[in-house]
Amino acid sequence: MLFFMVPFHRGQCFLGLSRRGGIQMKLNQPKVTEQLTPATFQDVWLEEDPYLQNCVVLDSRFDGEMVERAQLTNMLVKNSSFQHASLPDLFITDVRFENCDFSNADLRGVSIHRASFHNCKMLGVNFADARFTDVLFEQCIGNLSAFVHAKWERVLFEQCQLKDADFFDCKLKQTKFSMCNLDSASFDETSLKGVELRSSEFESMTVSMKDLEGCIVSVRQAVQFAAMMGLDIRDE
Repeated sequence: MLFFMVPFHRGQCFLGLSRRGGIQMKLNQPKVTEQLTPATFQDVWLEEDPYLQNCVVLDSRFDGEMVERAQLTNMLVKNSSFQHASLPDLFITDVRFENCDFSNADLRGVSIHRASFHNCKMLGVNFADARFTDVLFEQCIGNLSAFVHAKWERVLFEQCQLKDADFFDCKLKQTKFSMCNLDSASFDETSLKGVELRSSEFESMTVSMKDLEGCIVSVRQAVQFAAMMGLDIRDE
């Protein structure tokens, strides 16, 4: 069905979009204990059983390294670099990352539960087939990252750069993009029902009309989506 010259009134639904109140995100925070032992990734990850727990990692570099099925539990990781690292099937639980660089890292199949990323660089990261539960991304740069076939629940992106990010065929439950830059992001084959975008910005976005149904947006964004679909919206 085609729509032409459709007026948009405050508070009404338009093209299946929703302007109801925002999502009340209640994430389960990482359970990181105060007593942590200093460690480096090289100390443990080069062993046969790459497992780190109950430790703090500061100023460590793991650039270009490869480790499969590593596990991180109850940790604080600060000022560390994983650029171009290959960490398939990484398992993360109760970990806080601060000022870390994951640019161009391969994190296919990663499972992340009760974790937070603060001021981290994630340019071009491969998150294909990732599984997230209770994850916070705060002031992170994730431009050009690929979340292809990812599945998650209770995930908050806050003040993040996600330009040209690819969310192809994702399953997103209780998801909020708060004050993010989503310009040219792609949500092809991904339902945005219940996903909140209303405080974020974009000039263009790849998403189908059917996948927009139930997405939580602002009035301005509703008009943007309509214009992207070729509608002619005029005031009464």
